[in-house]
Formats: sequence, structure tokens, C-alpha cells
Amino acid sequence: MFPASSIWLLIILAFATALLPFLTERAFAFVPWKQQGEPDRNGLFYFLRALLSYLVVGAGCYLLSRPAVDSLMQVIAVVLIVAGVYFPGQVMAKSLKVKTFFNRLIEVTVFFFVVAAVGFALEAYYTNPIAQGWEFWAIFACLYIVLAYPGFVYRHLLRHPKKHEHA
Repeated sequence: MFPASSIWLLIILAFATALLPFLTERAFAFVPWKQQGEPDRNGLFYFLRALLSYLVVGAGCYLLSRPAVDSLMQVIAVVLIVAGVYFPGQVMAKSLKVKTFFNRLIEVTVFFFVVAAVGFALEAYYTNPIAQGWEFWAIFACLYIVLAYPGFVYRHLLRHPKKHEHA
């Protein structure tokens, strides 16, 4: 893969992950509170479950963003990220009917850090990583929000006639 094609891969990945929480009701991240349809448990359970999920995805992102990581560690990082993103949907598939705006916001935030980790991994593959200041993070966050905006408009601002019909 050439550097130019890897940049396009990163842009496509960012666009897809920014839209994904708005285009589906499948959960991609745990939230630290009880959602509609979940069984009643102690409030601490939901917080710890979300924290564990964030730690797994965070560990995968951290491993993937390290410059001197061997192939085995990269595979482990990808497995951690995929498991951390796939597992909540499997657990919540039967109980979650409609995600709230805050659920979608948490998912967009988790995907933001996943895309950042993939970007750092690609940068480390081609060259020595450069330390980024707050300006980089501000611009990256704004661009990611702009990429998520079409999904937000589709989910929250457009009228969906099938959902609003009264029988």
C-alpha cells in the first residue's frame, strides 16, 4: 500500500465510522447507564461494563498507535478493537430497540479514537511519528464531526414517515 492510498483508506474509514452510529440501531459501545429493555441490575454493573469496554478498545487503540510495535501486537490490537466494538452489539441486540442521542454520541467518540489509532499506526508504518499539539486534535475533531453530520441529519432532523404513522 502506498502512502497516498493509505490516506484515502483513512478518510473512507473516518467517514464510515462517523456515519455508522446514526445509520443503525445496533450498539457499538456500552454506555454507563441502564438502557430501555435491559434487565434490572445494580447501577454499578452498567458503569463497570462500559468502563471495561472502553478499556479494551482503548488498549487496542494504544497498542495500534505505538510506533515500534511488531506484527503480533498489531494483530492483538486489531482483535481488541474489533471485540470491543462487536461485543456490545451482540449483548444489546435483543434488548435495545432505539438508541438515544447520547448513545450515538458515545459511539462517535469511541470511533473517533479508533480512527486516530489507525492513523497513528499508518504514520508509524511509513515514517517516524510526529507529536501532535492541541491544534491537530481540534481540527481532527471538527472534521470528524462534519463527517458525522449527514448521519445526524438523517437520523434526527429528517422526518421518517413509517415511524410517525398512526394506525
